[in-house]
Amino acid sequence: MEKAKIKVLVEWAADGTISAMMENELFAGMGSTVDKAIKDMKEGIALFIETAKEKGFPYKDYLDGDFDIELEYDAVSMLKYAREYIKDTKLAELTGIPAQQLGRYANEKSKPRPAQRRKIVEALRKFAAPLYAITL
Repeated sequence: MEKAKIKVLVEWAADGTISAMMENELFAGMGSTVDKAIKDMKEGIALFIETAKEKGFPYKDYLDGDFDIELEYDAVSMLKYAREYIKDTKLAELTGIPAQQLGRYANEKSKPRPAQRRKIVEALRKFAAPLYAITL
């Protein structure tokens, strides 16, 4: 049997908290990292399944098995969060998207197309990768 694929939307809050929400279900988790938010979401699913089994409530079978998670990053919330720490000019340099356009995205005056969202996410990952390598 093939594993179910579940799309999970990842968003950043203004305080830096990260949320992971299943696209077609009512499960979500929060944490200080993407991994912690997903772990919190999975713990919520496990608790729901346990309760559903105890009470005899129906639930979707794929939740009880092993499933693959496909992450979809909300580029606008990621961009808003990053702007607290990186100037738009540096973001423009990293993404190849003009600073004015990034400002329109962050202020929700326009929405980035899929290619632009991908550029934003990839640039912020590239920026953050060396920071994760720092040990104290």
